[in-house]
Amino acid sequence: MKQRELLPVGAPPMSIRFARFEDVSAILRLIERALAHGCRDVYDERQRRSVYLGYASSLFIEALGPFETLVAEMGGRLVGATQIDPRTGLLRALFVDAGFQGQGVGHALLAAIESRARAAHCQRLCGAMSLNAVGFYRRAGFRARGGPEGLRGAPTWVPVLWMDKLLGK
Repeated sequence: MKQRELLPVGAPPMSIRFARFEDVSAILRLIERALAHGCRDVYDERQRRSVYLGYASSLFIEALGPFETLVAEMGGRLVGATQIDPRTGLLRALFVDAGFQGQGVGHALLAAIESRARAAHCQRLCGAMSLNAVGFYRRAGFRARGGPEGLRGAPTWVPVLWMDKLLGK
């Protein structure tokens, strides 16, 4: 099934592009909505806020730093965002706005990140995946490294699962 087939009939076409510095505020609002909706059954309010504040305190710097930040847009609206460190294959983030979760946006962003990683000659992708997204990443070919760990740098205990995916040519 193609990614676009998952989007609602009549939905504007989706495009993926590099984020611009002026997108950072919209990305942070998107992350906040994605956490509130997608993580509500796995993490409590304090944990979700801790994750959000981690991104809010560093996203401006990361947008200019080692991470490549991509966004998905539909009808001029940001509906997803993702980050990768192409030097290491670290998948830093992948968020889909609350109203667009389950519609193929995450798959499209992950495909774009995998393409960027392969172009940078990364052997694998890895990241600390939120527990609510483990199934999504498993279906995409990621494997867990072990059991849940606390999210690094978070002031509150936020369990995540480190996962890897080997990239073929």
